[in-house]
Amino acid sequence: MKAPDLGSIITAWAEQSPEVSGLVLIGSRERPASERLEVADPYSDWDFQVITPHPGFFAQPDWARALPGAKLQAYAFRTAVIGGVPKVNAVFAGAEADFVIIPEEVAQKLLDAARLGQHREEGVTRRRLQDLAEVVRPGWRFLTGGEKWKELYQLAVDGVTDPHLEDAGARALAEGFVCDYVWTLRKIARGELRTAQRMIFRDLWEVNLQLLHELKRRRGQRTFTKARRIEQVATKAELAAISLEPRLKAASLAEALEKSAATCRRLMQGLVGKTWRWPSVK
Repeated sequence: MKAPDLGSIITAWAEQSPEVSGLVLIGSRERPASERLEVADPYSDWDFQVITPHPGFFAQPDWARALPGAKLQAYAFRTAVIGGVPKVNAVFAGAEADFVIIPEEVAQKLLDAARLGQHREEGVTRRRLQDLAEVVRPGWRFLTGGEKWKELYQLAVDGVTDPHLEDAGARALAEGFVCDYVWTLRKIARGELRTAQRMIFRDLWEVNLQLLHELKRRRGQRTFTKARRIEQVATKAELAAISLEPRLKAASLAEALEKSAATCRRLMQGLVGKTWRWPSVK
């Protein structure tokens, strides 16, 4: 089955819909071909941002079912998952798409605040524009509504840096890691192996990914948030340090836990040196 051209399909719908004030294409479908790691391929989904006066409209899949040339197979409306705004995941026959739903009221308040220069100061405006800029900076294009909203995106891309961890934030993550490490040790000792496995992968692994991302960022190396393209941007040593394949056995989980702790210590050494040490805990 030939994959539908969702870019053209969604654009044609948005241009006629009163529910859309602005439609932006982001992600690998809009990144330049010169960026080797970011070129769209047959596995790439479509990433859109939708500025709308009625965000609740997208809670139901009726609009997606009615798109000509795209057969909807699954639809999930996830509330307030990214930057405080909803996100829609949609699976069509032969293609997938994500839609970040931005209420027009929110976009207007951000634009007004940025015009006053509030994005240059620490606060809600700056943090929200950082969230926006981090996502769209690699590539973005208005498919409709650019005459009204392009200024907001340009202010975000040009006016703020990407969010990052300060040393204090890294130390806070490491302290939380130690607490969860001790908790997980107890779970393994009790035989609560699935609970321990969940903690290792859900929390401890995630901390190490955040620390690795920040360390690579500080070194000026290519890196992406949320472990995106980690197989392409991490060194063999980095991949070996974060890779975990424990069996559901106490000894195997304990080994994975200790490996995670050792990785955390090395990453913190690279980030903050001797200003943080692993405490004597058991």
